[in-house]
Amino acid sequence: MITLETSLRRLIVEIGLVAVNHGFQHQAKCILSALPNLTDNAHAKNIITATLQIGLGDSPAAMQTIKGDISDEAALLRRLVVSSSR
Repeated sequence: MITLETSLRRLIVEIGLVAVNHGFQHQAKCILSALPNLTDNAHAKNIITATLQIGLGDSPAAMQTIKGDISDEAALLRRLVVSSSR
């Protein structure tokens, strides 16, 4: 397997967030599936995964991904899911 530089991995993750924001669901799903190989930081991976899941319309999966996470980022994502379900 080819190891990518940190800056390239970061760029791919950012492209995933842009893709989901602009309706490129197929591309966002591809990056979501590659996410475990793009970061070793478990917390960041979970936050990014949940963000992509929300953008892809899978809020239940996002809530499961951040279950038990007491970080500010996870709290923000929970509020986003709750507010969008009203």
